[in-house]
Amino acid sequence: MNRIEKEQFLDWLLEEENPSVRYFTLRAILGLAQDDERVLAARRAIMQSEPVSRILALQDPAGWWNNAQSMSLPMYLGTVWQLMLLAELGADGSDERIRRAIDLVFQDLQSAEGSFPHEGERFAKQYAMDLICNDAMIAYGLAGLGVGTQDERMQRTVSFLTAVVNSGDYACRFNKGAECAWGVVKMLRVLSLISEGERNENLRQAIKRGAEYLLSHELVKADFPHKEGGKISEHWFRLGFPRSYQSDLLQTAFVLTALGYGKDERLQPTITFLRDKQLPEGGWALDATWNKMIVPVTKPSKGKPDKWISWQAFYVLQESGQIQ
Repeated sequence: MNRIEKEQFLDWLLEEENPSVRYFTLRAILGLAQDDERVLAARRAIMQSEPVSRILALQDPAGWWNNAQSMSLPMYLGTVWQLMLLAELGADGSDERIRRAIDLVFQDLQSAEGSFPHEGERFAKQYAMDLICNDAMIAYGLAGLGVGTQDERMQRTVSFLTAVVNSGDYACRFNKGAECAWGVVKMLRVLSLISEGERNENLRQAIKRGAEYLLSHELVKADFPHKEGGKISEHWFRLGFPRSYQSDLLQTAFVLTALGYGKDERLQPTITFLRDKQLPEGGWALDATWNKMIVPVTKPSKGKPDKWISWQAFYVLQESGQIQ
């Protein structure tokens, strides 16, 4: 991508019709500070944008969505799912309505150890790694909305995830006892949101251990141990946003890049995979999204450039040195 193409591509990402992508482009790709006026203006526009304003309009005054008795059910439509989506959209977590929902999730769902056990009876957690994707997705929604480790509730969750990563035991009984790379990616995604100044030695060790686990495998071949008779999920190779319990190569590369591994030679085959997925028009297509949303945000782009996927892929390529 030459200089003119790069400028045109960034102009496309920075268009005002999608303030969320504009915000993430300003922050992650251009490196502007959180208090830069262009960043603040994009954040204000996000809160006024149709998906965010409509999601908040559907919230019960008490703070929940769709089900007062369960924070996570129904799937995709319950309270935690709206917080995840708001975080993915870059919503301002200081909004009073969002804070009310955050408090409800901590109050009704968080365990004493800091996990967020699945509320469905058949998915009861017996071991820490069981459905860790669920714990980490909820934690990402909370952290992405600005709940930091200065909040004792989030500190417990981060400590729980840190301990699971550092244990090195990544087997999930819902994966028939096989290791779950998706879960490792999801946990690292949460830890990547913790600023350098807030990371203690245990957390830094967890980041290193989790990243080394992922990079010790050929990511583009997904050569992780999997359940007997099982096969590699096609989700791993499909670029999706937002991602549910699955992870894919883009999300994995993005997380590792955000943690400082963008130029690690072991990540380069994945970088090549992403580069090869680039469309002739210059962007990347969105292959997968949630099965349902209370407010439609994305849909597969059917081979056409999609801003949600494109800004993330561009970030990975830029930080890896593939784009100057």
